[in-house]
Amino acid sequence: MHSIVEKRYSLLKKRLDNEIIEPAWGWGFRVAISVILPTILSIYTGNHEYFWMIIAAETVSIVELKGSAGLRSRLLIAALSFSVLFTIIGSLVGLSPYLAVLLLFPVAFATGLMKNLGDWGLALALNIYLFYLIASNHPTHSWPELMERTAYVAMGGVWAMAVGIFSFSFLPQGKPYRRTIAHIWLAVEQLVALVANSWDTKAKRSSVRAIYLKEKDIRKAIDESIAQFSILYGNKQNGNKTDQQLSYARRCASLASLQIISVAELSEKLFKGNLDPLFKAQIFSILKVLEQMANRMGFFFYTTKDEELLLLQSRLKRLEQFLEQLKKMPDASKQNSQDLLLHISRFSRLVQLSIQTISGNKEDRIYQQYSLLQTLNILHPKHLIYNLRQFINFDNLTLKYALRMAIAAMFSYLIGVLYLPEHSYWLPLTTIIVTQPFFGATLKRGIERSIGTVAGVVAGGLLLMLPFAFAIRYFLIFFGAILMIYNLRKNYAWAAFFISLFLIGLMSTGDEVASSLILERIVATIIGGAISIISGFILFPAWDKKLLPNYLTQAIAANYKYFIHLFYDLKEEPDSKNWVQYKIAAESSNSNAYDSLNRYLTEPKYREKNLVPAYFTAITYNIRITRELNFYQDDKEAEDTQKRIESRHDDSVIPMLTNIHYLFQQSITLLEHRYKLDMGINWAAEKTIKSTLEPSEHQWQCVERLYIELKALNSGLIH
Repeated sequence: MHSIVEKRYSLLKKRLDNEIIEPAWGWGFRVAISVILPTILSIYTGNHEYFWMIIAAETVSIVELKGSAGLRSRLLIAALSFSVLFTIIGSLVGLSPYLAVLLLFPVAFATGLMKNLGDWGLALALNIYLFYLIASNHPTHSWPELMERTAYVAMGGVWAMAVGIFSFSFLPQGKPYRRTIAHIWLAVEQLVALVANSWDTKAKRSSVRAIYLKEKDIRKAIDESIAQFSILYGNKQNGNKTDQQLSYARRCASLASLQIISVAELSEKLFKGNLDPLFKAQIFSILKVLEQMANRMGFFFYTTKDEELLLLQSRLKRLEQFLEQLKKMPDASKQNSQDLLLHISRFSRLVQLSIQTISGNKEDRIYQQYSLLQTLNILHPKHLIYNLRQFINFDNLTLKYALRMAIAAMFSYLIGVLYLPEHSYWLPLTTIIVTQPFFGATLKRGIERSIGTVAGVVAGGLLLMLPFAFAIRYFLIFFGAILMIYNLRKNYAWAAFFISLFLIGLMSTGDEVASSLILERIVATIIGGAISIISGFILFPAWDKKLLPNYLTQAIAANYKYFIHLFYDLKEEPDSKNWVQYKIAAESSNSNAYDSLNRYLTEPKYREKNLVPAYFTAITYNIRITRELNFYQDDKEAEDTQKRIESRHDDSVIPMLTNIHYLFQQSITLLEHRYKLDMGINWAAEKTIKSTLEPSEHQWQCVERLYIELKALNSGLIH
């Protein structure tokens, strides 16, 4: 019993520690502070027009602030501008409800295309359709009334913008950038913990699937870091010195994850033999030290505090002592054990390189970073032009999604106007939020939102029946805002629950909320969600049954391009790209294929479910192919292994690479013919194997394993 309590306490303490670098809490507090002031003014003055100030404060502050101060400022200004503009548009067209229904189509279509802009584009879309829907549901009948409403919206938006700017003005300049690298290290920590679990004699060995999911978390953290700052690894000339250093540090974090993946692969090989329990215990202890190092690296990148540096240095010294003890054990002389020690040493060296990269750098606060000229440059037209190019990217899936959402939202709004005139915007709002690009995701979101909303409005109504309901309103608004933001990316059902609590607090009149309002909210949510799900069936459906073969072929093609970059000299185009870009493309393509397979399993079509094992096997082989390419390049980057003799290169490597190239061509061509696809690969282009290849012993093993995995993949596709 005592050990269980200690374990629970340890998990709770670790979670609380990790919240130090979790931006969701700060984001939630920013939303709560932005909303609570206009709410207090509304309650104490009895002026219902403050409602517009509350909504503006909420929608402007709900935009997640990531990246540089310039990007954050542009997001806040854009959110404020959209709020004011679509308040005016909605208030005017709302005089004719059916005109408002028709104009919702272009509004919803445009907000659907804003998905091309990423997470922040979706947040700005919320300002557009929310203010259009609410304003059109409550039209103005005179010019002074419109000006008064617009003024309240502007005041709420300006207040939220001021809170947002204050929230990041005093941050160190590099902190937003370092935060993303900290997330990578914390994801690496989770991967190390999973690998270490396999060496714990008292625990169940971690599955291959569980390890891959942790790899995906690392991939996601790296992708988010790149997306935020738009500085690719090989494009250092576009950034300042600090950006270049942190890009290198991010690369070290990515390479560190490769070492742990290699340790996991080698562990499986070692487990096949008889190992001394003391050897297992020592490896487990070493991996726990690596887990602690990854954890402290996350905190060090976020805080750059000297105490974190001291903790890291003590862990490095402890690791060195453990490795010396391990080397004296008989099992350490095995080849796989030697390789495992090599990758652990590389991990340690990457940690040291990361520390050296950022330690000692003094950073000014963000507000000290911008001169008058730099401040004016925040709104330079080049940013608008770049975003417009992203916005009008008419990708087939995005276009279908935008059209489906626009038609479904317009139909929902029509039902709302006819049957729920007081809150007709609730139906289309639910439909827009629930609708996702893929049917499986829409079905899941619809169920989660329905459950969360029903539970939230019931809980909110019951809470307002308690004594001191006046104070409970503040509680629902303040903590509902914080917790809905915290759960937005973690658990959508809980997010919907707290959104409902927040709205119940806002909409309650006096000390209670009408039961009819609760029932109306529940009905609107269920109908709006149902319309989204049905539209996913009948309006331009995006079935993973059809998309999965394309994602699989793209993943194999990405591996092929990665392979060509590592081993061939291409004469048709200069070799100017960094290998990390090919690595990222291959891993992202694997993730897309894996996610598509998971969505495919949820689709209500069972005729071809017998293909699932074949798809899963092909994706698994392809993931292993990417790993072998990564391991090959990792050895080249490390430069800590001996070279093979020249004759082996001439006699074996070139024929092996030629066979691998043929297998890639056969696999991709087969899938292209089978599913009528075109990957745009010019197979006739002249390719010459690099004359500088001098594979090490480890690299040669990677090439051999690459050939074996690709041959198995090819065989599975043929049969």
